[in-house]
Amino acid sequence: MGGTIQLVLPGLFDLPLGELEPGLQGDQLPALNRLLRFATPRRNGAFSIDAILQAALAPEASTRPAAKGLPLAQAVASPQPDEPHRLLLFRAVHLQPDLYSAIVVPIPESTENLNDIDIIINDLRVLFNVDCDISTVADGLFLMRLREIDAPTHYPHILSVLGKAANPYIEQSRATLPWYKLLNEMQMFLHQHPLNQGRVARGLRPINSLWCWGGGTQLPVVARPAWYCDDLVLNRFAESLQLATAPLRSVAGLSAKDDVVVVDLRLMELLKTGIAAEPGELLREIDAGILQPLSSAARRDRKSLRLRAGYELDFELTPLAGLKFWRRPRGLDTWLARREDP
Repeated sequence: MGGTIQLVLPGLFDLPLGELEPGLQGDQLPALNRLLRFATPRRNGAFSIDAILQAALAPEASTRPAAKGLPLAQAVASPQPDEPHRLLLFRAVHLQPDLYSAIVVPIPESTENLNDIDIIINDLRVLFNVDCDISTVADGLFLMRLREIDAPTHYPHILSVLGKAANPYIEQSRATLPWYKLLNEMQMFLHQHPLNQGRVARGLRPINSLWCWGGGTQLPVVARPAWYCDDLVLNRFAESLQLATAPLRSVAGLSAKDDVVVVDLRLMELLKTGIAAEPGELLREIDAGILQPLSSAARRDRKSLRLRAGYELDFELTPLAGLKFWRRPRGLDTWLARREDP
């Protein structure tokens, strides 16, 4: 029947090799092992979540130098605003000073932390009411409607920046001076907030910054692939593109539609937010619940299966790939070891 199944699985090739269970590669990840053995590696230049999804949904647009973030904030805004170019999503974060930069560190979503975040953001909402309107999207996730300033579009999805230096994005913000000044004023307010003094006394990281993203422009999407994902914001974005959305658990009942996009952020969340999960267990769950049904559907409907994981290579498994029986086994450990080589 043709068509393509694309699996967006960021974080797969960032897993720490030394922390994976011995013997995990054997027969515990059969679908992943088969894909990595028989698939054709394709050069990839899309490393952030925004860039990966652009490559999956609008490959021609994603190759342009001016490609920016996705319009995620516009997708979750309700009612739809008259000025979508002034919307941003944000979460409260901790900026950890480093030798030459500041590292973006998440605030774990415990009840205590979420309560503190609500208090501090409510105070921020009142003080900066002239500059923006702030509303709650979900626990710890907020929508900012700027009143006079256009939203910057260079910030990537928060999962793509956690644990990394913020300085490159801060420098880009200088190009939009009103936004740069507003964000600095907000950070000064957070830094001086009395609640943070109590957090430090309790051994908790202060909530001293915001990570804002989702102010991109609409993608020129022509195709309408079926969309499988569990992320609230990404599902709202897919719906704004008029894609039919379904949860990841529905992948097992995949129909014979021409094109499919499956987005699984669990590995990235495990790596970036410190959620309580064991990498090997999660990999087995993804192999059995996601990769095996996708591989079966690709063979049944003669589709190509493309793995996009934000690695230097994508992996494309064509309907005839299984005939390459001379290919030596190449499991996840092969590519992880390659990445860890100096």
